[in-house]
Amino acid sequence: MKFNFIWKNKQSSSEIDIISNPSNKALLSTLEQHFLQSIPLSATDFKTNRQVLIELHTIEAIEAAGHFTKIFLIDGTELLLNKILKELAYLESFRLVRINNSMILNLNQIQSFASGSHARLEVITKQQNKYMVSRHYAKSIKERLI
Repeated sequence: MKFNFIWKNKQSSSEIDIISNPSNKALLSTLEQHFLQSIPLSATDFKTNRQVLIELHTIEAIEAAGHFTKIFLIDGTELLLNKILKELAYLESFRLVRINNSMILNLNQIQSFASGSHARLEVITKQQNKYMVSRHYAKSIKERLI
């Protein structure tokens, strides 16, 4: 396989474009998963008050809690992060997206979704937890899921 690199000053430094033949889709999906799993996030465990490195693919949701955020892992563990949601905007490139003003959700953990009241969206995760997507974010979430 040959790699061609094209450098553009106008390209955002937080994005990499990959153009490939559709026959390489499985390979590129594996490559994407590798990148998604390789970036750890440091958070504090409530119970032991110790710093813990967590992989992004283990996160189900992140909830605002004042000047801190609570991280909910897929195994049910809750951790505390000393950042506000706005500082975690970079996680969107890892499919951790904002669903309302106080919540970020891992799109890889979504099992199903349905329309809710007032143009909102109700999302159910693989762990059977329900989250409400505000109408402001509903359209973009639907587009990314379909």
